[in-house]
Amino acid sequence: ERAIFKNVIYFKTAEKQPHMKLDSEYLEIVDNTYLSFEMPNGVAFNDGKQIGYQADKGNLDQLAGFLVLEGNVIVSGPNSDYATGKLVYNQKDNILTASDGVSSQLVDSKTLDIIKMKSREMRNDINNNYLELKGDVVGEIIRKRSYEGKLDFAASELSFNSLESLLKLTKSVEIRRNNYDLSAGSAEIFLENFNKKLKYYVLYDDVKLEEEFLLRSGKRQKRRAFAEKLEGHQRTGKIVLTGAPRVEQGTDLIKGYQITLRENVELVEVDDAQSSFNLKRNKNE
Repeated sequence: ERAIFKNVIYFKTAEKQPHMKLDSEYLEIVDNTYLSFEMPNGVAFNDGKQIGYQADKGNLDQLAGFLVLEGNVIVSGPNSDYATGKLVYNQKDNILTASDGVSSQLVDSKTLDIIKMKSREMRNDINNNYLELKGDVVGEIIRKRSYEGKLDFAASELSFNSLESLLKLTKSVEIRRNNYDLSAGSAEIFLENFNKKLKYYVLYDDVKLEEEFLLRSGKRQKRRAFAEKLEGHQRTGKIVLTGAPRVEQGTDLIKGYQITLRENVELVEVDDAQSSFNLKRNKNE
């Protein structure tokens, strides 16, 4: 049994609740179960949540509960927007998966930070508020107050737990924050801790830091640091290095059990120091 419609608006309810709305240029329905359509613009409803979508074409298997969209796909979910080449929505489990390149934009419900990202693949478990991105992930965190700046990042994989406002980056992690260039094996960013005394971001495994700052003399100095763990505290501006940390600053080599740096400040705090300093300074420095 086959029915074909052109320029149609299609509605469906389930248990007296809205289930689907579809506005499309072409719609074909087979056995009142399988739908295929062109230029769709619609909304899927699930447990009070709405998923808006548009694409070049798509299909819906109502028995299996799979909505497939292809070509210039744009999807809007709770606090999230996606643009991709292909997306599958599992209505029964309330899970979005995308491939063929994905641009994602999220809004953290607690901090109202905007997180913009690009990746090759995406999986969003809407019921559990859990997002996963894979493949050449790059992105930025934009604070609600523009004067608080932003944080740029890159990694092979990323996960975001919106209930905890926690971003996790894994494999080939790079972070750019203010004057710091950071790299590590993995990292965590605690969005809710931006203006608290708690750590804002933590890097693990083969951590490297590079910074260039201005001395009182007006000259610029480079600083490099290495450790197994780095904690960044946004409110105090402290960077705490542990795990065989060492700092190369000008001609100084600084080692210790724990080293604390401050952005754009030459002073280095060292616990249990094993340091080598070149104290011969130029009079102009």
